[in-house]
Amino acid sequence: MVKKILIGIGGLVALVVVAAVALFLVASSKLSATVEAPTPPLTAATDPQSLARGKHIFESVCYDCHVQDSSGRAAGGVMPDLPKAFGAVITANLTSHPTAGIQGVPDGLIARAVRFGVRRDGHRMVTMPLFGMSDEDLSAVIGFLRSNDEMFAPDERVQPNPQLSPVGKLALGMGLAPLPTWPASGIKAPPKGPTAEYGAYLANEVYVCAECHTPGVDGAKARGPDAFKGGFKFVDTPEGGIYSTNITFGETGLAKYTVPEFSRALQHGINREGIPLRLPMVRVRNLDDVDVQALYTYLQSVPKAEATLPADAAPRVKADFNAGPEKLFSQLGCALCHGEGAKYHERIKPAVGKPVAEVARWIRNPEATLPGTQMPTYHDLLNDEQAAELATWVQAYAAKIP
Repeated sequence: MVKKILIGIGGLVALVVVAAVALFLVASSKLSATVEAPTPPLTAATDPQSLARGKHIFESVCYDCHVQDSSGRAAGGVMPDLPKAFGAVITANLTSHPTAGIQGVPDGLIARAVRFGVRRDGHRMVTMPLFGMSDEDLSAVIGFLRSNDEMFAPDERVQPNPQLSPVGKLALGMGLAPLPTWPASGIKAPPKGPTAEYGAYLANEVYVCAECHTPGVDGAKARGPDAFKGGFKFVDTPEGGIYSTNITFGETGLAKYTVPEFSRALQHGINREGIPLRLPMVRVRNLDDVDVQALYTYLQSVPKAEATLPADAAPRVKADFNAGPEKLFSQLGCALCHGEGAKYHERIKPAVGKPVAEVARWIRNPEATLPGTQMPTYHDLLNDEQAAELATWVQAYAAKIP
């Protein structure tokens, strides 16, 4: 009897192994295959209004993946916000370097990469969202990439293709979304207005909100039934996992948010409880009132979901402003970007030697000095005295950076 049980268990294990190997081979095949995707006949916009629009979209959507160090250049690199078990997911160098960057890449191939997620060599981009944005918006983005903005100054770093582990190949290969069926060109945005239709365009085709605010790694998840309910795990920290939140209007989502509170969360990175939103949540700055209302109206229209964060989620702690500057540095989320080992650790070095009042102003209103910055706006949380105390501590901390 025992022998039969052991034989049965052995057979089951063998079936599981065979199935896993088969899935791995299918996933690897999908990742290594070349695909046919049309090349949009689009060219870079050059007028000031379009370049401003392209800058806004790039800073809101592309910056966090393609600017990976303190240089401030869009030179690409390893994305730190994905599970380490996946291996190295590497973003492209978008600077104007003639070989390492995109100076020699035709506008149409850049448009194909953005719209269809296909690299120059015909392979799929494993983590690149698929953007169904209008021809006008896509041309604006390409125009900004071609601009003389300092983040596109030539950088000679050559970024290899992703170096995925077997786990990464299996997860991302099986989750690879089908190629989009939208046309190569002729895509128009809905009329701008405070409508669910225009909000759907912004949320799904420009800001691709569901890519982060939906659990799992399935490439088609953003159009699925769990879209916007949150629960995607970005990274582990000493305090726990960082998960995306529910942005439906369910009770565990945005049900209690007013339009001004929603606007502050999007643009300034502060939620309705006064807690800073943690990276990789971006600051979608420079939204006008119509954009905010459109997004709010659209999210009200999607099915309400209730989602509880997993037990290992890092707690959202409201800052204790009597705890001292070192604890505030952590509680306000500063350490996620500027702490030891964080990708923007060295960016606080210039604070050394500056007047304390200048650093304090930067902490409270960073967008006044650097429009489009991803740093939260702490104006409503810190008064001048608290900001000055934190600034003094930051200067002492930065002085120790080699």
